[in-house]
Amino acid sequence: MYDEFEKHDTVVIAIAQEDNDLKSHAKFLKHFDPQPRFDIVADLDRQATQRYDRTTAYLIDKQGVVRQIFPMLIHHRGSWRALLHEVEGLDTE
Repeated sequence: MYDEFEKHDTVVIAIAQEDNDLKSHAKFLKHFDPQPRFDIVADLDRQATQRYDRTTAYLIDKQGVVRQIFPMLIHHRGSWRALLHEVEGLDTE
């Protein structure tokens, strides 16, 4: 589905909040084969994302405004189609 997000000039960033240090984050990244086409960044000690819920997807526009929140659980991810639908709606604004 990543191709569909790219068509709408959408950047996907995953934030790993469970890593204790950069060494453990590097070990986590090695588990992906093939490597994802989006960035997975570490937020050690949740310094930058503490006000955001874990495992939740946020649709943030180019001005930095949170436009939609998609609650998710560790073992139940929300619909990426629903998120893509919201992205398509931003294209018409």
